[in-house]
Amino acid sequence: MIKFYIPDGHLEEKTLELFERAGFNITITERGYNPRIDDLEVVLKRLRPQDFPFALAIEKGDLAITGSDIVQEFRLKYPERAGKIEELLDLGFGKTNLCVAVSEDIMPDVNNIKDLKKFAKDREVIVATEYPNIAKDYLKKKGIKAIIRKPAGKTEAWLTPPVPEADIIIETTETGRTLRENRCRIIDNVLEATARLICNKESLKDKEKEKKIREIVMLFEGVLKGKGKVNVYMNVVDPKNLDPVLGVIRDYVEKPTISDLKDGGHDIFIVIDERDLKYILPELKRKGASSIAISDTRMII
Repeated sequence: MIKFYIPDGHLEEKTLELFERAGFNITITERGYNPRIDDLEVVLKRLRPQDFPFALAIEKGDLAITGSDIVQEFRLKYPERAGKIEELLDLGFGKTNLCVAVSEDIMPDVNNIKDLKKFAKDREVIVATEYPNIAKDYLKKKGIKAIIRKPAGKTEAWLTPPVPEADIIIETTETGRTLRENRCRIIDNVLEATARLICNKESLKDKEKEKKIREIVMLFEGVLKGKGKVNVYMNVVDPKNLDPVLGVIRDYVEKPTISDLKDGGHDIFIVIDERDLKYILPELKRKGASSIAISDTRMII
């Protein structure tokens, strides 16, 4: 049995979509911790993704989906346990930036990290962040002395005038909108994060678990390879149109699948980037392709 941690929060929707496209059906309630999955070899648990690297490192589960920023924070906080987890796959979704921000009202002249270093020349900077170990490592490399606090509430609230609790925050953002609405200016980016599939390394030493984990990785990889791709089916009824149609196709696909139709002509199948449809379809039609059909590419394995 594989125990698989799945995240709530901003990674949840894309995680459930990944499972669905990989062929799994998950039943989940708004506040439930144990979603159901139609695979007897997998049990799911839904928690905050910040807990997953630690849970896997102490062998309480086998797989998890969490952010690469969370993995980095865990590795810095628990270096003695860092080797117990392994990243299997960059899932690509859930992109965020971990950035440094100041209050526009309190620090109107601090526009970049050089300005911050001047401000911090003879003092310790007060920092609010949910990533204290990443922040410590980052600020040390920048030569900035700091007192770092992990707030219990909203990080950006620590910059609210007239007397803010922090000089800077180091916070994740997807679009920067919340920071802008709170009059916070981004002055540097620390790192870019995406969702990762991680595992407990001990699980890979169990033959049955390792087999199931590799199967899941294969399915997820298939979904990622199929992202943004479409299947294109067409007929070329008149044989004289085959070469012109293939001339169009080979600008996009090296080896199309070609089959003979029963009453003459050819059936052609290709997989292309969805963004290329607007270019290839008019040309195919002009060159003699007919009955062109498009369908979603669920996976490529």
